[in-house]
Amino acid sequence: MAATIRFLFGLLGGAVAAYILANLFNSQFVINAHNVPVSFSDRFNMTMFDLSNMYLYLVIILVSFLIAFGIAGLLKRFLPKLSTVAYPIAGAAAIGTALGFMYATFQTVPISGARSTLGFLSQVVAGGFGGWVYGKILLRRKAT
Repeated sequence: MAATIRFLFGLLGGAVAAYILANLFNSQFVINAHNVPVSFSDRFNMTMFDLSNMYLYLVIILVSFLIAFGIAGLLKRFLPKLSTVAYPIAGAAAIGTALGFMYATFQTVPISGARSTLGFLSQVVAGGFGGWVYGKILLRRKAT
C-alpha cells in the first residue's frame, strides 16, 4: 500500500512539475515566434492563462509518465547502474513520444510552442525534469 502511495505521489508530482515547466516554455516560444516586443506582465498573463487552460496536456503527460515510469522501473531491476538516470530519461522519452503521437494523429503538434526543433527539445527537457522530480519523490519516500 505504501509503495502504491509513493508511486502515485511521485507520478502526480513529476507530472505537475513537467506540466508547469512545459507550459512556461510553450508560452515563451509562442510569444517569441511573433517577433514583437511583449511586456513582462503580458508574458506572465499569457503563461498563467496557458497554465490554467491547457489541462488536457497535463492528462497527456500523466498518462505518458505512467507508461514510461513503469517501463523504467522494470529496466532498473535489470540494469541497476541505470538507476540514477532512468526516470529523467523516461520522462523525456515520454514527452517526445507523446508529441510524436500527436503529430501522427493530427498532422501537426497541438502544443504550438513545440513545433520548432528548439521548442520540441524544450518540451523534452520539461519531461526530463518531471522524471527527475518523480525519482526524487520516490527515493525520498522510500528512505523514510
